Amino acid sequence: MPRLLPRLLATFLFAWSGATHAQTVDAIRAAEHLACGVVSGLDDWNGEDLHGNLSALETEICRAVAAAILGDASAASVQTFPAELEALNALKSGAIQLAIGVTPSTSAAVRFGVGFGPPIFYDSQRLMVSTRSGVTDIGNLRDKLICALDTTPPERVLREEMTARGIPYGLMAHSEQGEIDAAVAVRRCEAATAMESRLAQSRASFRAPTSEFVFLPARFGLNPVVPAYRYGDQAFGLVVDWTVGALIEAEALGISRDNVAEAAKRGDLRAEQLLGHDFATAQALSLAHDWAAKVIAATGNYGEIFLRTTGKPYHLDRGLNALWTEGGIMHPPPMR
Repeated sequence: MPRLLPRLLATFLFAWSGATHAQTVDAIRAAEHLACGVVSGLDDWNGEDLHGNLSALETEICRAVAAAILGDASAASVQTFPAELEALNALKSGAIQLAIGVTPSTSAAVRFGVGFGPPIFYDSQRLMVSTRSGVTDIGNLRDKLICALDTTPPERVLREEMTARGIPYGLMAHSEQGEIDAAVAVRRCEAATAMESRLAQSRASFRAPTSEFVFLPARFGLNPVVPAYRYGDQAFGLVVDWTVGALIEAEALGISRDNVAEAAKRGDLRAEQLLGHDFATAQALSLAHDWAAKVIAATGNYGEIFLRTTGKPYHLDRGLNALWTEGGIMHPPPMR
């Protein structure tokens, strides 16, 4: 009997967690709005957040989920948090129902009691240089100064990568992001390293034309940005996951905000499955049969969202965030 107690307790806690959080979709419908949080990212390094400000992209995902559940993207009330920690604390406390812009980790999952959805943005650590430097490859940085934020993960990764490649370099360490931006802009260091989104955000603020600063081909690791929701609510988690998938599938099928009504009539099997002729996915998610069509009509497909929120503002190519059919790694779950 004593040996059974831990198992019984674990079973009870799991069931209690599911019972506590399984009604998120019902609560959203009852309130007629989705309480969502996005992460803006701090101008200066806080020791935890890696990414640049992707809150515009994250807000569109919030609006898409609201459109899926309520048929109205404007029903999302979006609160902006300066860092991931604050957003996750709000999610844990129940102040919000969905947090977008989180870096997934096992420690965050356990500490805040959350589950993670699919990536909405793939970030990676890069090196940015001036085109006037003549540097085109990481090997050209031998014995050159590289700017990085002191005692941060990117600084440590840089050290490991350069050591592994046998490339000696000098480190110009800074304690604030603004200091790095200034040093790079006037070329006090030959290159700067950070997450691509953060470097792109900095580059967009330079007085010099964006085209004068480019990324080297090397990428160090992969750091996805994802939605987070409270652990134990599989029904809500599936809605979030398949909403992100619908945005990606729509782009793959060439379905946009402007042509979604016509696309529903074109007789294509995948388009029919996505836009409501096949009721199976809608029934499984307890959504209206045309939920995906309403999402796309409200926000556009993933490519449209990326372009207006991230691509144009930061002059950022799709890169890893291109479709899997176009050299990237963005792909949807089967929409059936």
